Amino acid sequence: MDIHLFSTIAFGIFGLLFGSFSNVCVHRIPIGESIVSPGSRCPNCRTNIAWYDNIPLLSWLILKGKCRHCSSPITWRYPMLELSMGIIWATLAWNYPLSPYPSLFLIQSLFLVSMLWVLTLIDIETFLLPDVITLPGIAIGLIFAWFDGYIFDAAIGALAGYGIFWLVARLFLLATGREGMGQGDFKLLAMLGAFMGWQALPFIILLSSVTGSILGTISLLLAKKGLKAEIPFGPYLATAGVIWFFWGIPILHWYQSIL
Repeated sequence: MDIHLFSTIAFGIFGLLFGSFSNVCVHRIPIGESIVSPGSRCPNCRTNIAWYDNIPLLSWLILKGKCRHCSSPITWRYPMLELSMGIIWATLAWNYPLSPYPSLFLIQSLFLVSMLWVLTLIDIETFLLPDVITLPGIAIGLIFAWFDGYIFDAAIGALAGYGIFWLVARLFLLATGREGMGQGDFKLLAMLGAFMGWQALPFIILLSSVTGSILGTISLLLAKKGLKAEIPFGPYLATAGVIWFFWGIPILHWYQSIL
């Protein structure tokens, strides 16, 4: 088998396994439970899940989306996260092949995209962006920046990312008397600044604000909620960050060509 194809399949399998672990993180971190102990168990009947019922994606299909012991439904998020992580890891391995070892950019990509996907699902389900992910994420981004030679830009990006949203939130609070943004959003933008440098922040802020305003308003109207209802902003930040991370330079060149 071609080594490139083999490494892509291998990374896809590791992605499925990491997706299974990510499900534990999404479920347990917001409620303050350990992600290590106890082992996997049914959220409804609390019965420990055997290893053969915990095979990523396959077990969910065999069990037809139900717990073996109490027959309660297993949420769609479990197979979706496992499958999406497998696809993401395989896609990254295919596009950034080993030669013969994983490149720094591939490793950085796996860290960033995986953390952003977990944070996105947690924010959608709980309106939280836990410090236990964002703060280590800032540190990891700075470590990559150190090895890749842009630590100064990354440090400014982390500080500016937090500071800009903190200032916006303070001004919004003074003007309206309401909290307009959670501190988790500050730290997520700081994490994105640490991974990509301060140069990424204008694009990320602009795109996430525009898409968040439009799509957030549409979702509230469709759900028949008031326009003052809370919407998770983390997914929009994460999406804008991923777009800049992979396509920021071509986007910048395209914009400059228009000007």
